Amino acid sequence: MKPENEDFNLKKRLENIHKDIDPMKTEKFRLSEINYDYVQNELLTPNFMEKHTEFKNFSEMVRSSDFKIENEIEFRDAIETEKWNLLVKENSDFHDWNEMLRVAVIDRATRKLTI
Repeated sequence: MKPENEDFNLKKRLENIHKDIDPMKTEKFRLSEINYDYVQNELLTPNFMEKHTEFKNFSEMVRSSDFKIENEIEFRDAIETEKWNLLVKENSDFHDWNEMLRVAVIDRATRKLTI
């Protein structure tokens, strides 16, 4: 591959990284702009979950909770509670849900840059 092509590819990846970082610009990173599927498939991947939590994947974490999460609204309601933050704190490397998401966004951005 020519150096110009490598530079172009890197530039494109850097231009797209804002999609991952923009949600973190607010004082408190909220999931309101990110849906359940994105969280499960792009951010909290099985690799991430095994590295940072007691769970093999995000679905396992949800099943272990007392929450009934079958749709986007139930998911958003659950993650806004202190009970959800406690689940994260007791079963992961993170103090709360927002910290977990921030690290997951950075992890995803890093993966995308190195691909």
